[in-house]
Amino acid sequence: MQYLTQVLGRPVVDSSGEQIGKVRDVIVSPAEPLPVVSALVVKNGTGDIAIPWKQVREEVGRFSLPVSKTRLPRYRPRNGDIFLKRDVMDRQIVDVHDHRMVRVNDVRFVEAPGEVRLLGVDASTRGLLRELGIEWLVRIAGLVVKNPLPEKVIPWSDVQTLDQPSGSVKLKIPLEKLSRLHPSDIAEIIEQMNPVQRADVIESLDIETAADVIPEASPETQAEIMEAMDAAHASDILEEMEPDEAADILGDLSEERTEAILKEMQPEEAEDVRELLAYSDETAGGLMTPDFVSIPADITAAQTIDYLRQLAPEVETIYYLYVTREDNQLVGVVSLKDLILAPPDKPVKELMVTRVVHAHPETGLREVAELFKKYNLLALPVVNFDNEMEGIITVDDMLECVPPQAWRSKQSVRKADHDPIIADAAAA
Repeated sequence: MQYLTQVLGRPVVDSSGEQIGKVRDVIVSPAEPLPVVSALVVKNGTGDIAIPWKQVREEVGRFSLPVSKTRLPRYRPRNGDIFLKRDVMDRQIVDVHDHRMVRVNDVRFVEAPGEVRLLGVDASTRGLLRELGIEWLVRIAGLVVKNPLPEKVIPWSDVQTLDQPSGSVKLKIPLEKLSRLHPSDIAEIIEQMNPVQRADVIESLDIETAADVIPEASPETQAEIMEAMDAAHASDILEEMEPDEAADILGDLSEERTEAILKEMQPEEAEDVRELLAYSDETAGGLMTPDFVSIPADITAAQTIDYLRQLAPEVETIYYLYVTREDNQLVGVVSLKDLILAPPDKPVKELMVTRVVHAHPETGLREVAELFKKYNLLALPVVNFDNEMEGIITVDDMLECVPPQAWRSKQSVRKADHDPIIADAAAA
């Protein structure tokens, strides 16, 4: 007994050799380290009978029982039992190693002393040929090409089914394995799922992981997830995102749905997102995040570093520190590199540079991209016409909006002696 497809349809006979029926399914029960085969489901003239595996003897081309057909032992399925043909075969699963969805074409068993255990599922073309009953093609091809169709057995511990039929047994879901993948890899997987499957996975992830995964998906997938999700749960996830990411997602939803989610968010977070939604996607305001590090000019380098240690977990990126007055007007900027290399007691006002490359909220993305290219920026401050800080645009957000060929066409720029955040010809 090696594969499920080699078991299904086999005749089962009693002690006298009289046929009882044919195998319709195999039942496995949870066990460590692997589920164990507990029964065969046999179809006969009166219906299906579950026969305990311990009563079954495997012979060439058939199974036999040590009793007559009038005294057949019966197996009663228990909670957690899985019917392999009904619940597993032809289902979609997540292959967490290759970051893709695959179809189960067969189920692989492994024999142990006195029992048979479930090893994993076969998602290969060879498994499909076995299911179709034409594996002989593989053997013929093997005479010409050595091992032309390799097997792909995914260990049972890595299996997660995603399209369970109504009323069937829910398989063990190793979501901790899925959640350990990089958010981009999880997003790649959910892109291959249907809306119901996506909702199942996203709702099973913790809030922090979901907030990292959803922005990595396509805008269409983001919208589908948010439209299908409970508003309260959606708001919890959006609150964990950067405001600009949350605004990008909500901007693709209907007004009614957007408002319903915003009402569930904390007032402060909701207000940040509402302000960003007021800007066009094609402007600096639509791309900026209001989360940035601002510091006064009269503190020292050591005091600034202590402040950063306290603030770091709440800030997405710290490329530069923006020096502002009490009225939030931008007066200078300090690079993280200069701050770290400065003497601990040196005041920020002696480190900062006062002529800063910047954009206004209404600045178009083309002009913003040119500033990033020209001055090799990692982040760009956005100020209003009163020179008050509104937010920053990070280079990773900029890269998502500008085609790669536009960056490759960048003319070479002479490296300045100081950090490239400063443009001597750009007035604040």
